[in-house]
Amino acid sequence: MNSIVLLKHWQSLSPIEQAAVLNLNVTVQQIEFAGTVERSVQTCQEDQVNEVAGLAIMQENSVAGFLLLRRGSSAPLWAGSGVVAISAMRIDLSQQGKGLGSAALRAVPDWLVAHWPESKEIRLSVDEDNQLARNAYARAGFADLCIREEGRIGWVRYMSRPVERANAREPVPC
Repeated sequence: MNSIVLLKHWQSLSPIEQAAVLNLNVTVQQIEFAGTVERSVQTCQEDQVNEVAGLAIMQENSVAGFLLLRRGSSAPLWAGSGVVAISAMRIDLSQQGKGLGSAALRAVPDWLVAHWPESKEIRLSVDEDNQLARNAYARAGFADLCIREEGRIGWVRYMSRPVERANAREPVPC
C-alpha cells in the first residue's frame, strides 16, 4: 500500500493535534522498546539547541503516529557524528498495517532537507527479532549495516539510508 503522510513538527501542531499525539494508542511492547509518547513529547519540548524534532505523522489531517529525530549531542552514540537518528516511532494501533510507518520513513528525508539541510544520513536501531519492522524499514530505503549488538532489552541491528532520495541503498543481505 502506498500511503501519503505529512510530517508536522510538534511546535506547529494545534492543541487538538497535540492532544491526539498524547492519546496515541500504542502497545505495551512499543512502550517497553520506545518509551511512552509523553516522554517523547517531553524530550522534544526540552530541546534548547535544535537537536531534537518531534514529528506527528499526519494522514488526511489526522494524527496517525509520532516519531523523534535526534542529532548532535542528543543522538545516541550508535548514530555517529553528523547522523540523524530516528527514535521512538509509533503508529496508533488503529492505523497499523496501512503502510503509514513506511510512508513516514520515506517522508523523513524531505523534512530533513527542508529543516536540517546539513543532514547527510539517517540511522535507526531495530530489535533483531522484529522482522516486520526490518522489512518496513527496508521498503523505506534503509539498508542493514550488518552490525548486531546487545541492546537494553535484546539484540538490535542498525539500519541506515542517505538523506537524498536518489541515493537510497539497495538492501544487502548480512
